Amino acid sequence: MPFSYKPIFMTKEKNQLPESQGAKELFHNVVILIEQSRKQVALTVNREITLLYWRVGKTINQGLLQEQRAEYGEQVISSLASQLTESFGKGWSKRHLWHCVRVADTFPEDQIVNALSTQLSWTHLRVLASLEDELKRSFYTELSRQERWSTRVLQERIDSMLFERSDLSRKPEELLRQELSTLKSAGAITPDLVFRDPYVLDFLGLSDTYSERDLESAILTQLQQFIIEMGSDFAFMARQKRIQIDNEDFKIDLLFYHRGLKRLIAIDLKLGRFKAAYKGQMELYLKWLDKYERKEGEESPIGLILCAEKSQEQIELLELDKGHIRVSEYLTQLPPKEVFASRLKKAIELAQEKGKE
Repeated sequence: MPFSYKPIFMTKEKNQLPESQGAKELFHNVVILIEQSRKQVALTVNREITLLYWRVGKTINQGLLQEQRAEYGEQVISSLASQLTESFGKGWSKRHLWHCVRVADTFPEDQIVNALSTQLSWTHLRVLASLEDELKRSFYTELSRQERWSTRVLQERIDSMLFERSDLSRKPEELLRQELSTLKSAGAITPDLVFRDPYVLDFLGLSDTYSERDLESAILTQLQQFIIEMGSDFAFMARQKRIQIDNEDFKIDLLFYHRGLKRLIAIDLKLGRFKAAYKGQMELYLKWLDKYERKEGEESPIGLILCAEKSQEQIELLELDKGHIRVSEYLTQLPPKEVFASRLKKAIELAQEKGKE
């Protein structure tokens, strides 16, 4: 009987080739290349658009500086917007051109804009340019870069007065500048950048009366929102972390890890006013964590005592602002913005004055 030969590409196995492991891996690798290319194209487009708008603003600024009349700028911008819209269509409104002017005026140096354009979008710069205070703007700029905030998150952070609530804002101006400079040059996160006071927990939906267990349960139910309020580098580790010392059981309400600080963060929840006894309790937790839970390469743990109300003089006498224990208030209902802003302003001024003593 003569030998019958069938080419392999005519067999059923040939039709099944795309389903093989090798074909799947090939498809996966090509998809990665395409996605990487798309991301790179998007980054390049974003950078070029940002630089274009900045250059437009700078060019307009240079033209406007030649005239001292206030009405001249309005006339020039209106005329230019009409001409550009006629030539290039929508997107070149008078409002947009003023944004270009403001961003160029706020960020006048080429090298700074070039660096920022690789990490932040035009909308980021536009939002940041609306902040008149230089240090506050620098704070939001660096955290936007470090934590890769979207423009929506950036605006939410500004609206919630994050800078005013940060421990950093309570430092004397010279120290504040030093920390922001270190963050910018080395990307080094410090506890003063991470912790804030007060924490706004209005998303928990708690009624007028609630227990510590209710507060803890509400936080875990809204854990994603809680971490957003705490900061994006917080990672949840445990609830009611059980530790044993001298055959006696203790429990840490909440345990987190902060990737930027490379530290465990123990959180103790208290309903009422801060009491000096809370310090000893937290110190015990931190010593235990440092001895039994701290990994190689990590820094010493930090404790955060969240209270409904602070006892400022007790906190100062215990020098808790200088160690590894932080005390902050939490708000389950946000007061009117004017009241909140006034309260934070007074706290910042008081803390900065004490820092000069």
